[in-house]
Amino acid sequence: MELRSMFKSIFGDKKPETQTTRLELLNDYQQVFFARQDYGDDILLKTCFATLAKHIAKLEPTITVLDSGRKKPSIENKLLYHVLTLEPNPYMTAYDFYYKLAYSLIQNQNAYVKIGRDKYGNVISFWVLDYQSVEPRELDDEIYLKFQFRSGETETIPYRDIIHVRYNFGAGDFIARTESNIAENLALLDVLQQSFRNKAVNSGKIKGVAQITGQAGSEAWKQKARELTNNLKDASQGGIVTTDSTVTFTAIDSQPEAADTAQLDYVRDNIYNYFGISKNIVGGKYSESEWQSFFENTIEPIAITLSQEFTRKILSPKEIEQGYAIHFSGNRLMYSEMKTKIALIRELRPLGLLTTNQCLELLNLPPIEDGEDRVQTLNVANTAIVDHYQLGKLKSLNDVGRPKKEEEDVKLKVNI
Repeated sequence: MELRSMFKSIFGDKKPETQTTRLELLNDYQQVFFARQDYGDDILLKTCFATLAKHIAKLEPTITVLDSGRKKPSIENKLLYHVLTLEPNPYMTAYDFYYKLAYSLIQNQNAYVKIGRDKYGNVISFWVLDYQSVEPRELDDEIYLKFQFRSGETETIPYRDIIHVRYNFGAGDFIARTESNIAENLALLDVLQQSFRNKAVNSGKIKGVAQITGQAGSEAWKQKARELTNNLKDASQGGIVTTDSTVTFTAIDSQPEAADTAQLDYVRDNIYNYFGISKNIVGGKYSESEWQSFFENTIEPIAITLSQEFTRKILSPKEIEQGYAIHFSGNRLMYSEMKTKIALIRELRPLGLLTTNQCLELLNLPPIEDGEDRVQTLNVANTAIVDHYQLGKLKSLNDVGRPKKEEEDVKLKVNI
């Protein structure tokens, strides 16, 4: 049985390498080979990557279309909708795919997604490229990216077939490059953590000055010194040292000092701030206001760049001209406190702005049948009705395009 090749699933049958030339960049002329970042096994950075990735993966992709100036969801392209929201490729769910995309984005400041298309040009799959290095190339005024993978395989792909998402795009002309002092902060944090480890390791050791009777350097004196040294090693386990009358031992309390925990917090906070998160966000103990700030400052900018890049790379120019777009959004109200949700429902439901099922969704409850209904209080009315009534021109609701009714009904409607 032939082994299935994921490389073949993504790129198809191996074709001759496209003969491209190096892309000459404006400020990165000499630096055209970008290797991915490698932070080893640093648990703090991995925590930052994982925290951001899981929240970014919660963003909901939707296809929208402009209808009379209003954005409305569209599922006309059922295949694209399926790939975007459920199964980007045969090996991943949508959440797994967006988590992997976000993790690669935060770790490397760049994430690359290969767009798979059928022979008709329809999008049928998305693949996050776990590359080793990437080099921008060009051929006949078209940009390509040459990827090298951990397996040693290389592939040159037209840039139009790559979704390229950048993070902290402050340095670099084409590919985002990090220029932070994060490595220095990690080194400092390691030094501070070492101080705690040294204190723990040395806390049970006995130190002191021993005075041994006899002639220094004699065999008897050396033997006694060796016996005392062995006793001290054993004492480090139990905390007691034994000697005889020929040895006078004076203990010295000289334990290494551990760093102040405030110093550790300071360095950690510097790293958290770089990634736009906080200790409470990492620990899942955030308040409503903390979540709103985190979403608006960190998640929302990424949602915007995902929306724009997916739209321009997936949809055709004609579809974009017709008002179609792809949006990534997060329901921030789902993270509000219960009292905020109830107050929101109490204020907006009577105005007809929320359906029954939208109210249930806010409360983390399942939808009900016929739950798309809207209710509205009689204390509000259409502005056209109010204007006509106040000017004394309204004799029936038929004047504003509604079924004909008596003026008394209109008075009830506007609560006169």
